Amino acid sequence: MGDGIKNLERFSWDSSEELAVLAVTDVVSALESHTRGGLDADGLESWAEAIIGRDDVAMEATAAEMLTQALVELSSPELFGPVASTAPRVLECLRAIAGSGDETD
Repeated sequence: MGDGIKNLERFSWDSSEELAVLAVTDVVSALESHTRGGLDADGLESWAEAIIGRDDVAMEATAAEMLTQALVELSSPELFGPVASTAPRVLECLRAIAGSGDETD
């Protein structure tokens, strides 16, 4: 995750092309890393903040609204509560989407 963010930082914030596509599985992976202790709350918040602020990172088309909401909640603990309470709820929702095989559910 850190390498991906560092790679994005090489590009200006107003890149004219999409540099990456964020998938449900990417956010699930970040949340699971946090759950296992591999990524602390500040790291998860920073990761979400780094992605949500970029116009050149597209969201998986079939789950774009859910992914955007997840990143907003994870990057804004002052609005949505601490990552410790937000992350498990977001992870449960995204796992349901990832496991359904139909992101429009």
